[in-house]
Amino acid sequence: MVEDIGKIIISNGEDVLTPEKAGAVFGISKWAIYKRVKEGSIPSHRIGKKLFFFKSELIALVLNSEP
Repeated sequence: MVEDIGKIIISNGEDVLTPEKAGAVFGISKWAIYKRVKEGSIPSHRIGKKLFFFKSELIALVLNSEP
């Protein structure tokens, strides 16, 4: 998959999510996502000022956090 993150193109076969889409995965707002990124509680990546997430990392986080 190729996704345009602003002017940055990432192509590695991985689903790339914006903060808004990552929030939808967790059922929270993008602002709550930014807070969790700052806390270091969810994996994120930056290229310049662009923040993005790999869907596989978010899914792994959810699966590993369940009791």
